[in-house]
Amino acid sequence: MGGDDAPSVTVHGALQARGDGLEVILVGQPEILSAALAEAGAPDGLRIVAASDVIGMDEDPAFALRSKRDASVRVAARLVATGEADALVSAGSTGATLAAAHLVLGRVPGVRRPVIGALIPSRRGGRVVLVDAGGRAHAQPDALVGYARMGLAYAGVLGVGAPRVGLLNVGTEPGKGNALAKAAYELLHLGVPGFSGNVEPGGVLAGDVDVVVADGFTGNVFLKALEAASGRYGDSAAVVLGVTDEVLVTHGAATAEQVARALRMAAEVTAAGLSGKVAAQLQGTVDGRDVLNEEAL
Repeated sequence: MGGDDAPSVTVHGALQARGDGLEVILVGQPEILSAALAEAGAPDGLRIVAASDVIGMDEDPAFALRSKRDASVRVAARLVATGEADALVSAGSTGATLAAAHLVLGRVPGVRRPVIGALIPSRRGGRVVLVDAGGRAHAQPDALVGYARMGLAYAGVLGVGAPRVGLLNVGTEPGKGNALAKAAYELLHLGVPGFSGNVEPGGVLAGDVDVVVADGFTGNVFLKALEAASGRYGDSAAVVLGVTDEVLVTHGAATAEQVARALRMAAEVTAAGLSGKVAAQLQGTVDGRDVLNEEAL
């Protein structure tokens, strides 16, 4: 039910993914979803699980999630929690999806704040993990240390050896940026292995780092600026790191093809066991205490 052109675009995307052999469950208002399936020429094509409420993009995510217990994103998260589904994909409110993942699925031990991780192609041919890509607009400096830890774990799962971490900033010199950036720099320098200092957007695109850390507002503006410049909106889904199951978000303006790609990516990260591998890497550092201050998470 989420997305700028839902449910038509999301239904068409789900049908495309089904054509690849994926089993997709639609969660939302049955009469609306059934009509969209009929319009798409597949009246009996996909299973529908009823959810009477929808969280709008203009609503406060946490309040709406608490007050709308039958919201589609919350019902979808319950399907994952009970094992009826392997992953959750949403083109709706990122904040609501993050809150549902946090509330219904739960966090990995040692993680205080799950984070949105997106992959940015670099000119060197690799991919840079961006955290936070839009989960929380406001963050304290110690939260960015936790984001960096989860970004490091994600990079490790992707096969990057000894990942380099950068703090997104307006300049590369130490002491640059606002109060948050300056305080976060000191914490990252003291407590995050592979921290290489500040990095500008150009350095991210050049592949100077493997993980780039930002607060959710800055990270999301950076990501959307890249999407606008390239003309590709929501081309790659982002994952929620730090929760116990696979949760992905895609752009509200995503096309049916991009929704289908997000569903395929959900199948891929499920097959790879991403959330479990991230948890294992984080738990190893938490238990070892040699490279991680648990309080920073």
